[in-house]
Amino acid sequence: MIVPEEILSSFRNHIFMCFKFLGLGEPTAIQYEIARQIEEGPTDQIIAAGRGTGKSTITACLASWLWLKNPNSTFLVLSNTQGKAIDFVSQVRKILNVVPYCIPLLPKDNDKDNALGFNLGVRTKFSQDLSCTARGISSQITGLHSDFVICDDIEVSGKNETPITKDTLLKKLGELESIRNKGSRVVFLGTPHYQDSVYNTLKMSYPMIKYPAEMPDLTSESQIEEVAPWIIDLALESGEPTQPERFGVEELAARKAKMGPGAYSLQYKLDTTLNDLDKYPLKLRDLLVIDVDCNHGPEKIIWQGSTTNKEIHSFGLSGDLIVEPMHISTNYLPYQNTHMCIDPSGRGSDETGICISSVLSGVIFIHELLGIPGGYSDATLLKITKLAIEYKVKLIRVESNFGDGLFTKVLAPYLNEHIKKIGIEEFKVSKQKELRIIETLEPVMSNHRLVVDKKVIKDKENQIQITRIHRGRGALSHDDRVDVLASAVEFYKDHMALNTDRAMEKNKQQIWEKTIKDWSENFRASDYVPCSGATRVTGSNQIKKKESNQWGW
Repeated sequence: MIVPEEILSSFRNHIFMCFKFLGLGEPTAIQYEIARQIEEGPTDQIIAAGRGTGKSTITACLASWLWLKNPNSTFLVLSNTQGKAIDFVSQVRKILNVVPYCIPLLPKDNDKDNALGFNLGVRTKFSQDLSCTARGISSQITGLHSDFVICDDIEVSGKNETPITKDTLLKKLGELESIRNKGSRVVFLGTPHYQDSVYNTLKMSYPMIKYPAEMPDLTSESQIEEVAPWIIDLALESGEPTQPERFGVEELAARKAKMGPGAYSLQYKLDTTLNDLDKYPLKLRDLLVIDVDCNHGPEKIIWQGSTTNKEIHSFGLSGDLIVEPMHISTNYLPYQNTHMCIDPSGRGSDETGICISSVLSGVIFIHELLGIPGGYSDATLLKITKLAIEYKVKLIRVESNFGDGLFTKVLAPYLNEHIKKIGIEEFKVSKQKELRIIETLEPVMSNHRLVVDKKVIKDKENQIQITRIHRGRGALSHDDRVDVLASAVEFYKDHMALNTDRAMEKNKQQIWEKTIKDWSENFRASDYVPCSGATRVTGSNQIKKKESNQWGW
């Protein structure tokens, strides 16, 4: 096996060849720098990089490069899930298949070769540990041994959000010192997904270096902490992309809009230290506050954050004020959907949370957001029924996590008696409550696509629950209203993928087509068809003149 000397002497040269034969083009500058950091950096380290940087591909290239230098070395990759581990093995095998000087490394017919690992065909030193092994971090790893251990994205959203799951993960990672061989290396490649990230604990034992997707603010101590000197030396303006070949300014802005500033700060800026303004991500100033009509909404509302609404007192955090919209269209259109969402109260002083909302062209309108004491009382059930009648609600959704659907059963008779035709369905929620609420509301609010009625935002309790929620467990003693608000917004998540201007044009087109259809189906109106100049009578209901008419009409 003849391998060019320039490949053996530089990992960066090797990933150039790997990317070329994988059809990925040339590695970006930041990918070259990460490769250099792996090759020349500390024996053990944490390399944090923004999502989409190509960490897993670089890791697969690293395995093949190590085998070129020593085909008897063993390589272990630990990922958060077994599926991701299988994907890694597949990618390594692809590199061995397509890079010409790596082909001799491929397993031979009698070599062990499966989805979770394989032996190299040129290996001369045999042991129970495979040349390549990939495992999910939660699987059995006791008994494994390796010369090079890579922990690739061991922290992901939705799996390490509680203190218990985080502690379980850290205990698993504590086994690394037992499975590494003498003289081995342990390298973490990942992205933080939580403010209380496991990487913040691990960096006490392993030095960390960060490669954020955008240039940090050099005046912010939290943003530049542990950032690679290579990034600082780029001398870019704060917020400019550090990997423009993959993520330009517009792409980063789009991702920030979809994820919300909090999640974006973690996963792209790699900043896990939140100040008070970031700790409480939901801001009153991001809301559009108007008088919301029951049946129709303005075609377009334009937000601006400079003109304060002086009629409504703000109970938000310091500096967070309620603002006036810049423009409200005078053309009003019927809502595309209206529904009521209910979060039944539990025991104690909890309220039954109620939110009535509509959607129009990708914008959500909140008519009512209130908490009713009394739980299953007649007064509560009657109040809900009256609200459903007032807003002509066709669907009521009830959270059924507690009570096994009892609330639905006691509410149904009231609805049947007073409304008759109305749908009622139950839904369940999962995930930590605070995270679920923030991840649902923050992107919608920060994109100014949540419109609330003035009476809703005048309510002090509504303001407090919205502005005081944070990612910590038990953030609020009472969160019934902001919880049901998040559930209502979640119901419209498919509408949030729409471009508001395009949705507005599509909605106008549908209304116009319906008007034409209604007009054409109207017997009398069909007598009058517009044409250039005069209007000609053409309808079938026109009284025919007698044939004796001298004009032939």
